[in-house]
Amino acid sequence: MFTGIIETKSEIISINNGRFTMKNQFPWELKKGQSIAHDGACMTLENINDENYSFFVMQESLDKTNFWNKQAWEYFNIERCMRADDRVDGHFVSGHIDATWEITHLEKVEDSSLIIWIQFDKSFSNLTIVKWSIAINWVSLTIVDKSPGYISVSLIPLTQDWTNLWKIQKWDFVNIEFDMLWKYILGK
Repeated sequence: MFTGIIETKSEIISINNGRFTMKNQFPWELKKGQSIAHDGACMTLENINDENYSFFVMQESLDKTNFWNKQAWEYFNIERCMRADDRVDGHFVSGHIDATWEITHLEKVEDSSLIIWIQFDKSFSNLTIVKWSIAINWVSLTIVDKSPGYISVSLIPLTQDWTNLWKIQKWDFVNIEFDMLWKYILGK
């Protein structure tokens, strides 16, 4: 279980035959078999040392995430699983990506926030609600606006700096996980 609150960004050191090697941001805490969310996809850690760790991405995960488009020296948003005694500052997310959607428009606002418009398959319309939570590349955000086949979210400057969304561009693909509680209510 996760919250969608990014702890840090981690750099991809290499990608080789489905195995991603990452810079280790938590050398004192990680252990083999632990799950960490990378842009929202929960991955099981394999090899760990003080400098880096690795995880294997099977074809199913490549098909369901934006991992197919990642390259060495890019960054993932990282969150370790939540502890039972933590606050839930974002919203409940599972680490299982529901869809991969495309950025269609970016608008820098005078107050330094960034509005992102994302195109989606209309079959997901019942899972997108204005003022409800959504995780985009694992960042817990609120849907600002909605029109048929599109949603928008707004990023405050801290979110732009703290996450890998600072480098998001038009036509990039992002991982989406809908609000877990709303999915349960709908029976999805």
